[in-house]
Amino acid sequence: MDKKIIFRLSTGILSSVAIMAAGFYFFLFANPLHLHQVNLLKWIPVLICLLALFASGKINEDTPVKFLPFLFIPFVIFDLFNFFYFPFIIVLTITGIAALLVTRKEVTKNLKLFSSLSATGIFIYFLLAQPIILEQPGFGRNMDGEFVNATVLWNPSEDGLIPLPAHALVDENNNTFNLESVSGKTHFIAFWATWCIPCIVEKPQLDSLKLAYRGDVEFIDISIDEDKERWRTFIDEHQPAGLQLISNNVDKTRRELNISSLPLHFIVNAEGEYNSFTSLEKAGDMLSKAVGK
Repeated sequence: MDKKIIFRLSTGILSSVAIMAAGFYFFLFANPLHLHQVNLLKWIPVLICLLALFASGKINEDTPVKFLPFLFIPFVIFDLFNFFYFPFIIVLTITGIAALLVTRKEVTKNLKLFSSLSATGIFIYFLLAQPIILEQPGFGRNMDGEFVNATVLWNPSEDGLIPLPAHALVDENNNTFNLESVSGKTHFIAFWATWCIPCIVEKPQLDSLKLAYRGDVEFIDISIDEDKERWRTFIDEHQPAGLQLISNNVDKTRRELNISSLPLHFIVNAEGEYNSFTSLEKAGDMLSKAVGK
């Protein structure tokens, strides 16, 4: 391999690493915009990918195409922030390829235009697919689960409700359960893990809630444990009421269901739309209003 090619590739890779590091620091750690649940917003890694691959592509615009896959080495950084999972990594790869095509001298203007529009379209799709909420001092939720001291720039769901995605989980017998099937009546979903002390502490209160609404509400407990045997042992010992499920891919579950902390509770209406609550007490109050009990 020519020394000039090695130099350009190395410079391109280092520039991508620098842009990714700066981008994630700006959005996830500094967060000057005070974005709510910033670590779950998928448009951020898409934007960072677009900028990083465009920069490294410009540096390597004369590098032979067969060497360009090396420019994707910095993608390992996405794994550090839990964005390296299927199928989202495919989205990032397509975005990166589109950014590289724009920088190539041998690419026609029409293909460059198509690549630019594709990359822009991917970014806009993810920008508008999730709520964009700016936290103000005293940010939180009221007893009805509504945000207080927050500026909602965009919310794709009416009344703040979000439709459950087609997300697959498994039960104790390894049977697949898709959250998209949750509808028809009110459901209460509790997200927890065996290593989560607050989750374990609130279990008796959750059991009381299950007893009080038995027959009126369907309860589902979803664990995001990575150790399935530990989860099964807990289930066998305590025999909790309701459907017991566990994630097959913790990172994917966190992203698709906007889980930034545990415990977390969803109240799902008959149409399969949910609102989330970190406080079990507030979730219980909202559940009472939802079923009129």
